[in-house]
Amino acid sequence: MPVTIDIEPALLRWQAKYNRRLTYDELAEMAEISIAALYRIKSGEMIAPDLRKINQLCKVLECEPGEIIVREQTKQMNDVTQLEVERRDILNEIARKNTPRKRSSV
Repeated sequence: MPVTIDIEPALLRWQAKYNRRLTYDELAEMAEISIAALYRIKSGEMIAPDLRKINQLCKVLECEPGEIIVREQTKQMNDVTQLEVERRDILNEIARKNTPRKRSSV
């Protein structure tokens, strides 16, 4: 499942708590990351999420990484894929029933 980073709710909570606006430039400076890195994180254009940067953002925004990391649902399976999954399940069940079981000696 695709994963995105959504800092907006945490940023809004921080702004409400401290009753002041925090720009992206200020956030990047406080988190000690580049503004370009912040925009890549925010836009979802990261090649690989840098957990150090995410952790730095969480320290500034006073949140947990799980609060800003969002897992998106993948699209539903089409009919052919669903049939293939069901076929494999049936074949696995048949194979399991046909496998001889060991008898325990008492």
